[in-house]
Amino acid sequence: MLRQISFVAVLAYASCAYAADALPHYGKLTVTEDLIRREIIRLGGDWESEAKPKLVSFIGDQFESRHFEMLTHLPTLELFYVDTCAIDEFALACLSQIHQLERLDFVECKLEPLSFSLLRSNRELKEIIFDSVIIPDPLMTELAKLPNLNSISFIDCKGVTKEQISTLKAALPKVQISY
Repeated sequence: MLRQISFVAVLAYASCAYAADALPHYGKLTVTEDLIRREIIRLGGDWESEAKPKLVSFIGDQFESRHFEMLTHLPTLELFYVDTCAIDEFALACLSQIHQLERLDFVECKLEPLSFSLLRSNRELKEIIFDSVIIPDPLMTELAKLPNLNSISFIDCKGVTKEQISTLKAALPKVQISY
């Protein structure tokens, strides 16, 4: 009986020591990530789950460009959805630092077109969707400089012409462009 108790005690001790050295579960948020999650939710945004986010949304004009800096501290963010926000140079500079970002959705946003060239460093960025956005000529010029994209969509956007689309298709022949 003493041997069984000793064996259980050694096994329990070994398990505790192993658990102490183990990395935290993938789904557990760091303190910084949890603070960011709380701030995004407080401002009316959306967070995919309590676990590591793959999708975060900024919805509403209460999100300002300074809030985009929070996204650079989310190492698992793959999709970012932004609705009714002003996207300036600082916001796009922050988005360019999220190297794992695969998709951007802009809905009813005011865009600063010349800043889109900052997204060239994102090798994982494959898809950009514009929904109900005014698309000026300089934005099309900047989009033509993003060769890593697979898809660009313009849904109910104003300012998009067939000439712009054909120029964009010529510049990015491998990119699927829908409008």
